Amino acid sequence: MPEQKTGYMTELDSWTNQVVIAPLLDRGPQAISDVQKAIREKVLESYRNGQKAGPRRPQNKQQK
Repeated sequence: MPEQKTGYMTELDSWTNQVVIAPLLDRGPQAISDVQKAIREKVLESYRNGQKAGPRRPQNKQQK
């Protein structure tokens, strides 16, 4: 079966359910430090991906 591409927001929702919501429901307050760590890692990953992509180039907008 070929892999189906999913959008970033769909992947983020899946990650959120798996890494944030499920542990909080299963373990309650004891999961908070693990969830915070996972969120920080995800934010850092996103930041590094943005750094690799480089600065955005301005779009030339045609004026009417």
